[in-house]
Amino acid sequence: MDVFFQELKRQLNFKRLLTYVLIAIALAGLWTWFIVGGATEDFLQQGVYKEYKGRSAIEAAGKDRVGAEGEMTLDKFQSGCNLFLKSLKGDNDSDVVITKDLLKYTVYTDKLLNQEFRLRTMIGESTSDLLHIPKDAGMNFYKNEDLFYGNYIDKNAINENEKTLALSMWDKVKRPYTYYTGFKQWDDGINHIVFFSFVLMIMLGFFSSSIITNDKENGMDEIITTTAKGRKSLTIAKISIPLIMASIIYLCGVGLYVLLLKYLLPADALNTSIQVLSRSFLPYTQGDLLRNVFIVGWIGILIVSSFSTWISSISKKSSRAIQFSILTILGSFILGIFITSHSRNMDIIKMLIPGGIGFSYFQSIDFPFITILGKTLWMPSILLIASIIIFLLSTIFTTLNYRRR
Repeated sequence: MDVFFQELKRQLNFKRLLTYVLIAIALAGLWTWFIVGGATEDFLQQGVYKEYKGRSAIEAAGKDRVGAEGEMTLDKFQSGCNLFLKSLKGDNDSDVVITKDLLKYTVYTDKLLNQEFRLRTMIGESTSDLLHIPKDAGMNFYKNEDLFYGNYIDKNAINENEKTLALSMWDKVKRPYTYYTGFKQWDDGINHIVFFSFVLMIMLGFFSSSIITNDKENGMDEIITTTAKGRKSLTIAKISIPLIMASIIYLCGVGLYVLLLKYLLPADALNTSIQVLSRSFLPYTQGDLLRNVFIVGWIGILIVSSFSTWISSISKKSSRAIQFSILTILGSFILGIFITSHSRNMDIIKMLIPGGIGFSYFQSIDFPFITILGKTLWMPSILLIASIIIFLLSTIFTTLNYRRR
């Protein structure tokens, strides 16, 4: 244990640890300012709350929606529908007369317009006069939701098992939906956890990729290998220290970021159904999504840490180890965020790239099933299993390489 703590002290010396922690904290502050400080509210791009920004915009919109928040019942949807059609004086967004009563139900109107767009696109109808929604759209909202998601599941499921599982998930979605003001800002904040995690992974890639190669380059490794303890006891330290650093910077960065959002944004908004903003048949609230994204981000950074340590164990130069680790993280990020193809082969590739769980989770929300060799599987579980396998293999190979050196 003495050897472990000596190595821990050497690698996580005060100056280095403080630098990483301060960077993570600074990023958390900047990201919070970006989400909360830049918050806006609007309706049909009319500039309704253009004089407000940040928390004041959220508070102003919340005051206008008093009595409409909470359960999104059919009566509330129909009230929103009636008020919107009464305020519509033409065919364009600018032809809508904004009234105090209409502002109370803007979220309902947005959902009805979005649903009308989806339904028309689904059946191939023109969306040129989209604002002219049916007079009974509000009372038929949940009926039309069943119609849309039934069609969406039927199109995306490649076999009956996927279709059955997807429909069973949709049946579990709580109806009526629930919403509270601030849900848009929470949605942005949750989405940005992925980008924040990516930046922290890059930081960790530099740290973990050089933890063994630096010893080779400065001659420390030759001294270590001449001692019995150096050949064995330090193995645990070399594997554990990057994981410790990963957890520290993740909690100081993303952890602090989430705490700041909880302090500055309305807490009730986390009870909003994800169907209010996203296309998903999962029975989640934004609070559920926040928890899941935070956990997979933590897992992702631990996997990157373990993988980068393995790269460090097989490389002779720290520069090459760092380059390979950073390119791997960048590749995982690009595939997970920007490649939206639902090809099964592409999904498998995303799963097998270190850190992929942190970037591919959001795509799995759209349709979270994958069929491999005739067996239908829950994608988040497969992402987790693949990450565990990558972690174990990286740890085993690091151990073998370090002890054989």
